[in-house]
Amino acid sequence: MSQVLTASKICEEALGAIGEFPVTESAPDGENLRRAMTWLDLNMAQLAGTTELFSIVQATLSFTITNGTSSYDLYTALGTNLPFDRVQFPRKAWLEDAAGNRTPLEIVTRDKFEAVDKATETGTPEMIHLDRLPTSPKLRIYPTPAATDSTVWTIKLVVQTYAPNVAPSGVTGTQPSSSVLTGFRQAWQRWLIFQLAADLGSGPVRRLPKTSLDEFRGQAKDAKDALLVFENQEHETTPPITEAWS
Repeated sequence: MSQVLTASKICEEALGAIGEFPVTESAPDGENLRRAMTWLDLNMAQLAGTTELFSIVQATLSFTITNGTSSYDLYTALGTNLPFDRVQFPRKAWLEDAAGNRTPLEIVTRDKFEAVDKATETGTPEMIHLDRLPTSPKLRIYPTPAATDSTVWTIKLVVQTYAPNVAPSGVTGTQPSSSVLTGFRQAWQRWLIFQLAADLGSGPVRRLPKTSLDEFRGQAKDAKDALLVFENQEHETTPPITEAWS
């Protein structure tokens, strides 16, 4: 299996690529490493917030509906099912009864949710709206099961959480979390290094010539495009059909 690089190792490789960690040195400059880890954290956060990354941040959550209640504080409702890193955005949802029967739930925009003709309609939920407030997101359902409904309904949510925190740690923010793993599978590490090199070389650590920056950015883009094509395509899982044994 390919090596899983720590956050600090990725930063060291990026610093080396821009000439700030020569092979003759045993360790990079501490301030440069801290700056690099901050930018690595920014890159990971942006990617996890804009791209489906099945291997590191997907989670399926659930909570039971209180019949007669149409609005929920999502984090309170999830309770112990709430991921440590919380919820960044929903991917898909469905409704499940106590027997395991599933019904689709459409995740809709605020405009569509609030455009229903009769907001107090009761019945089996068909749609949900989840706002994007970072501290206490609200989830609303429509229709709302009647308070007299004896069916136990559970909402299942497939969500994207957040990338791990690899920013400098410590009371003063001066202690790089060198042993922290990014959580990105090995195939993404090359992209992380090239993208980080482009960012660090554009001013945060040093100012590289435009030709060098363009090269790093081009390599990062090529790596990212190839990874996204593979990550987001349907993968064949059907076993091959062969002739019967004679």
